Amino acid sequence: MPLKTMIFVDGTWLYHSRQILFDVLGADGFEIDYKRIPEVIADDLGQWQEDRIDIVRTCYFGTLPINKPGCNPSKQKAFYDFLAFHCGYDTEIIDVDYRRDPGARPDERSVGVALASSMVYYASLPGVFDVATLVAGDSEYIPLLRRVRAMGKRTQLVALTNTATRAPTSTLLQTEPGVLDFPPVFLDDHAQNLRLVREEQTRVCKICGKDELTTWAGPDFFCSICRNEHRKQVRTCDACGREEETTWDKPFFYCTQCRKEYRDNRPDPT
Repeated sequence: MPLKTMIFVDGTWLYHSRQILFDVLGADGFEIDYKRIPEVIADDLGQWQEDRIDIVRTCYFGTLPINKPGCNPSKQKAFYDFLAFHCGYDTEIIDVDYRRDPGARPDERSVGVALASSMVYYASLPGVFDVATLVAGDSEYIPLLRRVRAMGKRTQLVALTNTATRAPTSTLLQTEPGVLDFPPVFLDDHAQNLRLVREEQTRVCKICGKDELTTWAGPDFFCSICRNEHRKQVRTCDACGREEETTWDKPFFYCTQCRKEYRDNRPDPT
């Protein structure tokens, strides 16, 4: 019978730690091929098990700022949609609503709680998975992995190698007895295989039907003109309080009328 594995990705940790992958390849333009991460995990487990490895599901946890002045989350949302529709991930995205709480900020703990509750839930269901694979690096996950092992599951860690200047993975998480059943897998050892290679192709815009050359491989494609229209949002003028649709994404915003009045009343430099 196949060894059933579920993968749980701390998206906040992976985002903040990905610079190590960039450094390995010596290229800041490096993009991760997220479809390859489950394949790397399956290949590693296959070295320790004679059974076929069945990746049941890959669960990704992240946050999304909404109603934040000067912030347009469309690019981040498009990335989450790409994971869900193109890479086959199950995404659980926690909204951080700045309108309801102006002092809000993305909290890594919310991602950790969501991941932990999901892993324990699936572990409690008979026959769902045999191995829980955690893609993360924080020692706060130690109690979670111990609990899942107590429920009869095996555990695996996928992390990044610590360097002289950065330590993305807790040493305690890697070495604490009774936490892991397999040696940790380090993504930077597989950096070359995880590099996303984009090929240019002509695609048709989903909105206007225009053909455009692009490297975007997601399920939906929008041309550059339609993307700019999509980025528009309603913002409130810092001077007069008037609301206006705009693509301006800086922290401050002034409506068309206030900008015009400022230019008209500006002293002549001559």
